[in-house]
Amino acid sequence: MTTRLTVSASSDADTEGRIGQAVAALPMSLHPGGKDADLVGLAGGAGWVDAAMAAIEAGARGVLVVDPSAADARALAERDVPVVLDGRWTYNPAVLDSAAAFSARNDAESLVEVRADVPVGSDLERVLLSQLALVRTAVAPLVQLSFDRWNARGWDARGTLESGARVALAAILTDALEPAASLRIIKPTDAVRLTVPDPATARPGHVVVSSPEGATLLVTKWESAHRVAWRTLHGLVTAGATGTDLAGFERDVELVRGARAAVSAA
Repeated sequence: MTTRLTVSASSDADTEGRIGQAVAALPMSLHPGGKDADLVGLAGGAGWVDAAMAAIEAGARGVLVVDPSAADARALAERDVPVVLDGRWTYNPAVLDSAAAFSARNDAESLVEVRADVPVGSDLERVLLSQLALVRTAVAPLVQLSFDRWNARGWDARGTLESGARVALAAILTDALEPAASLRIIKPTDAVRLTVPDPATARPGHVVVSSPEGATLLVTKWESAHRVAWRTLHGLVTAGATGTDLAGFERDVELVRGARAAVSAA
Protein backbone atom coordinates (compact mmCIF):
# COMPACT_ATOMS: atom_id res chain seq x y z
CA MET A 1 0.00 0.00 0.00
CA THR A 2 1.39 3.42 -0.99
CA THR A 3 2.12 5.81 1.87
CA ARG A 4 0.36 9.11 1.26
CA LEU A 5 2.32 12.21 2.26
CA THR A 6 1.23 15.84 2.51
CA VAL A 7 2.92 18.62 0.55
CA SER A 8 3.23 22.37 1.05
CA ALA A 9 5.17 24.81 -1.10
CA SER A 10 6.11 28.46 -1.19
CA SER A 11 4.30 30.48 -3.85
CA ASP A 12 7.48 31.15 -5.84
CA ALA A 13 8.38 27.45 -5.77
CA ASP A 14 4.89 26.58 -6.98
CA THR A 15 5.27 29.04 -9.85
CA GLU A 16 8.75 27.84 -10.86
CA GLY A 17 8.18 24.13 -10.34
CA ARG A 18 4.47 23.72 -11.07
CA ILE A 19 4.21 21.91 -7.76
CA GLY A 20 0.44 22.00 -7.62
CA GLN A 21 0.25 20.17 -10.94
CA ALA A 22 2.83 17.57 -9.89
CA VAL A 23 1.02 16.85 -6.62
CA ALA A 24 -2.33 16.60 -8.39
CA ALA A 25 -0.79 14.09 -10.81
CA LEU A 26 0.26 11.81 -7.93
CA PRO A 27 -3.00 11.43 -5.94
CA MET A 28 -2.10 8.04 -4.47
CA SER A 29 1.21 9.31 -3.07
CA LEU A 30 0.78 13.03 -2.38
CA HIS A 31 -1.88 15.51 -1.44
CA PRO A 32 -1.85 19.17 -0.39
CA GLY A 33 -1.05 19.97 3.22
CA GLY A 34 -0.56 22.93 5.54
CA LYS A 35 2.31 24.23 7.66
CA ASP A 36 2.87 20.78 9.18
CA ALA A 37 3.15 19.02 5.80
CA ASP A 38 5.44 16.01 5.42
CA LEU A 39 7.17 17.42 2.31
CA VAL A 40 8.07 21.03 1.54
CA GLY A 41 8.80 22.60 -1.86
CA LEU A 42 11.11 25.62 -2.09
CA ALA A 43 12.41 27.88 -4.85
CA GLY A 44 16.17 27.76 -5.34
CA GLY A 45 16.92 31.48 -5.15
CA ALA A 46 19.07 33.16 -2.52
CA GLY A 47 18.49 31.79 0.98
CA TRP A 48 17.16 28.38 -0.05
CA VAL A 49 19.51 26.51 2.30
CA ASP A 50 18.28 28.47 5.33
CA ALA A 51 14.67 27.94 4.22
CA ALA A 52 15.29 24.19 3.89
CA MET A 53 16.91 24.04 7.33
CA ALA A 54 13.94 25.90 8.82
CA ALA A 55 11.49 23.48 7.17
CA ILE A 56 13.38 20.48 8.54
CA GLU A 57 13.53 21.98 12.03
CA ALA A 58 9.76 22.54 11.79
CA GLY A 59 9.26 18.82 11.15
CA ALA A 60 9.45 18.34 7.37
CA ARG A 61 10.36 14.77 6.42
CA GLY A 62 11.67 15.78 3.00
CA VAL A 63 12.46 18.91 0.99
CA LEU A 64 12.43 19.60 -2.74
CA VAL A 65 14.30 22.63 -4.13
CA VAL A 66 13.48 23.91 -7.62
CA ASP A 67 16.49 25.10 -9.68
CA PRO A 68 18.93 25.70 -6.78
CA SER A 69 21.44 28.54 -6.92
CA ALA A 70 25.04 28.09 -5.75
CA ALA A 71 25.15 27.86 -1.96
CA ASP A 72 26.97 26.13 0.88
CA ALA A 73 24.70 23.17 1.56
CA ARG A 74 26.97 21.24 3.93
CA ALA A 75 24.70 21.86 6.92
CA LEU A 76 21.80 20.32 5.02
CA ALA A 77 23.88 17.30 4.05
CA GLU A 78 24.52 16.64 7.74
CA ARG A 79 20.80 16.29 8.46
CA ASP A 80 19.24 12.86 8.07
CA VAL A 81 16.44 14.22 5.88
CA PRO A 82 16.25 13.71 2.08
CA VAL A 83 16.64 16.80 -0.09
CA VAL A 84 15.89 16.53 -3.82
CA LEU A 85 17.35 19.22 -6.07
CA ASP A 86 14.98 19.61 -9.02
CA GLY A 87 17.32 21.22 -11.56
CA ARG A 88 16.22 22.32 -15.00
CA TRP A 89 16.80 18.95 -16.67
CA THR A 90 18.03 16.43 -14.10
CA TYR A 91 14.78 14.58 -13.43
CA ASN A 92 13.46 14.36 -16.96
CA PRO A 93 12.72 10.64 -17.45
CA ALA A 94 14.79 10.62 -20.65
CA VAL A 95 17.87 11.57 -18.61
CA LEU A 96 17.39 8.72 -16.17
CA ASP A 97 16.55 6.20 -18.91
CA SER A 98 19.61 7.10 -20.99
CA ALA A 99 22.13 6.78 -18.16
CA ALA A 100 23.00 3.15 -18.94
CA ALA A 101 23.68 3.94 -22.62
CA PHE A 102 25.87 6.90 -21.72
CA SER A 103 27.76 5.10 -18.95
CA ALA A 104 28.54 2.15 -21.25
CA ARG A 105 30.39 4.55 -23.57
CA ASN A 106 32.18 6.59 -20.92
CA ASP A 107 35.93 6.03 -21.31
CA ALA A 108 39.10 7.89 -22.30
CA GLU A 109 38.20 7.71 -26.02
CA SER A 110 34.89 9.51 -25.57
CA LEU A 111 33.92 13.10 -26.25
CA VAL A 112 30.94 14.49 -24.34
CA GLU A 113 29.21 17.57 -25.76
CA VAL A 114 26.70 19.57 -23.71
CA ARG A 115 24.71 22.59 -24.86
CA ALA A 116 22.03 24.68 -23.21
CA ASP A 117 19.79 27.27 -24.85
CA VAL A 118 18.18 29.44 -22.18
CA PRO A 119 16.28 32.75 -22.16
CA VAL A 120 18.07 36.08 -22.01
CA GLY A 121 18.40 37.18 -18.39
CA SER A 122 18.82 33.67 -16.98
CA ASP A 123 21.11 33.25 -13.98
CA LEU A 124 24.28 31.93 -15.62
CA GLU A 125 25.57 30.11 -12.56
CA ARG A 126 22.26 28.36 -11.93
CA VAL A 127 22.13 27.24 -15.57
CA LEU A 128 25.69 25.92 -15.33
CA LEU A 129 24.90 23.98 -12.17
CA SER A 130 21.91 22.42 -13.90
CA GLN A 131 24.15 21.58 -16.86
CA LEU A 132 26.70 19.89 -14.59
CA ALA A 133 23.91 18.01 -12.83
CA LEU A 134 22.69 16.79 -16.23
CA VAL A 135 26.12 15.39 -17.08
CA ARG A 136 26.51 13.90 -13.61
CA THR A 137 23.13 12.16 -13.75
CA ALA A 138 23.35 10.85 -17.31
CA VAL A 139 27.07 10.08 -17.57
CA ALA A 140 29.35 10.87 -14.59
CA PRO A 141 30.52 13.89 -12.56
CA LEU A 142 33.04 16.30 -14.01
CA VAL A 143 36.35 16.35 -12.14
CA GLN A 144 37.89 19.31 -14.00
CA LEU A 145 36.40 22.46 -15.53
CA SER A 146 37.86 25.53 -17.25
CA PHE A 147 36.32 28.36 -19.28
CA ASP A 148 37.29 29.57 -22.73
CA ARG A 149 34.52 32.20 -22.63
CA TRP A 150 32.24 33.57 -19.93
CA ASN A 151 30.13 36.65 -20.54
CA ALA A 152 26.56 37.90 -20.40
CA ARG A 153 25.64 35.91 -23.52
CA GLY A 154 26.79 32.51 -22.21
CA TRP A 155 29.95 30.46 -22.02
CA ASP A 156 32.20 27.89 -23.64
CA ALA A 157 34.05 25.53 -21.33
CA ARG A 158 36.11 22.37 -21.28
CA GLY A 159 36.26 19.62 -18.71
CA THR A 160 37.07 16.00 -18.07
CA LEU A 161 35.40 13.05 -16.40
CA GLU A 162 37.19 10.65 -14.07
CA SER A 163 37.33 8.14 -16.94
CA GLY A 164 39.43 10.58 -18.97
CA ALA A 165 36.57 11.44 -21.32
CA ARG A 166 36.74 15.00 -22.64
CA VAL A 167 33.77 17.32 -22.13
CA ALA A 168 32.82 20.41 -24.15
CA LEU A 169 30.17 22.63 -22.58
CA ALA A 170 28.37 25.60 -24.12
CA ALA A 171 25.43 27.78 -23.18
CA ILE A 172 23.70 30.46 -25.22
CA LEU A 173 21.32 33.03 -23.79
CA THR A 174 18.77 33.73 -26.50
CA ASP A 175 15.07 34.37 -26.96
CA ALA A 176 15.24 33.15 -30.56
CA LEU A 177 15.26 29.45 -29.61
CA GLU A 178 13.08 27.36 -27.34
CA PRO A 179 14.81 26.63 -24.01
CA ALA A 180 16.37 23.17 -24.11
CA ALA A 181 19.49 21.16 -23.34
CA SER A 182 21.30 18.54 -25.36
CA LEU A 183 23.91 15.99 -24.34
CA ARG A 184 25.87 13.80 -26.72
CA ILE A 185 28.63 11.25 -26.21
CA ILE A 186 30.69 10.37 -29.28
CA LYS A 187 32.82 7.27 -29.80
CA PRO A 188 34.80 6.17 -32.87
CA THR A 189 31.91 4.00 -34.10
CA ASP A 190 28.81 4.95 -32.11
CA ALA A 191 27.12 7.76 -30.21
CA VAL A 192 24.23 8.63 -27.90
CA ARG A 193 22.29 11.89 -28.17
CA LEU A 194 19.85 13.18 -25.56
CA THR A 195 17.64 16.24 -26.00
CA VAL A 196 15.71 17.63 -23.05
CA PRO A 197 13.11 20.43 -23.27
CA ASP A 198 12.52 23.08 -20.66
CA PRO A 199 10.66 21.61 -17.65
CA ALA A 200 7.84 24.10 -18.21
CA THR A 201 6.73 22.18 -21.29
CA ALA A 202 4.88 18.87 -21.46
CA ARG A 203 7.05 17.66 -24.34
CA PRO A 204 9.20 14.61 -23.54
CA GLY A 205 12.94 14.21 -23.87
CA HIS A 206 14.38 12.00 -26.61
CA VAL A 207 17.33 9.63 -26.71
CA VAL A 208 18.87 8.25 -29.91
CA VAL A 209 21.57 5.57 -29.86
CA SER A 210 23.61 5.36 -33.09
CA SER A 211 25.91 2.57 -34.27
CA PRO A 212 27.14 1.18 -37.61
CA GLU A 213 23.87 -0.81 -37.76
CA GLY A 214 21.71 2.32 -37.61
CA ALA A 215 19.96 4.58 -35.12
CA THR A 216 17.53 3.53 -32.38
CA LEU A 217 15.11 5.85 -30.58
CA LEU A 218 14.71 4.71 -26.98
CA VAL A 219 11.22 4.43 -25.51
CA THR A 220 9.73 7.88 -24.94
CA LYS A 221 8.08 8.54 -21.58
CA TRP A 222 5.48 11.26 -21.22
CA GLU A 223 6.08 12.44 -17.67
CA SER A 224 7.22 15.84 -16.47
CA ALA A 225 10.58 16.24 -14.74
CA HIS A 226 8.86 17.90 -11.77
CA ARG A 227 6.57 14.88 -11.30
CA VAL A 228 9.58 12.52 -11.37
CA ALA A 229 11.37 14.69 -8.79
CA TRP A 230 8.41 14.50 -6.41
CA ARG A 231 8.12 10.74 -6.93
CA THR A 232 11.81 10.48 -6.08
CA LEU A 233 11.41 12.47 -2.87
CA HIS A 234 8.39 10.38 -1.85
CA GLY A 235 10.40 7.21 -2.45
CA LEU A 236 13.37 8.44 -0.41
CA VAL A 237 11.18 9.43 2.54
CA THR A 238 9.23 6.18 2.62
CA ALA A 239 12.43 4.13 2.23
CA GLY A 240 14.26 6.05 4.97
CA ALA A 241 17.01 7.10 2.52
CA THR A 242 18.59 10.51 1.88
CA GLY A 243 19.70 10.36 -1.77
CA THR A 244 22.81 11.76 -3.43
CA ASP A 245 21.69 15.13 -4.82
CA LEU A 246 23.33 17.25 -2.12
CA ALA A 247 26.69 15.49 -2.33
CA GLY A 248 26.81 15.90 -6.11
CA PHE A 249 25.67 19.52 -5.84
CA GLU A 250 28.43 20.36 -3.35
CA ARG A 251 31.08 18.97 -5.69
CA ASP A 252 29.63 20.89 -8.64
CA VAL A 253 29.57 24.17 -6.70
CA GLU A 254 33.20 23.72 -5.68
CA LEU A 255 34.16 22.97 -9.30
CA VAL A 256 32.33 26.06 -10.63
CA ARG A 257 33.80 28.38 -8.02
CA GLY A 258 37.32 27.15 -8.75
CA ALA A 259 36.86 27.65 -12.50
CA ARG A 260 35.30 31.11 -12.04
CA ALA A 261 38.15 32.14 -9.75
CA ALA A 262 40.66 31.09 -12.40
CA VAL A 263 38.86 33.26 -14.99
CA SER A 264 38.85 36.26 -12.64
CA ALA A 265 42.57 35.85 -11.90
CA ALA A 266 43.52 35.63 -15.58
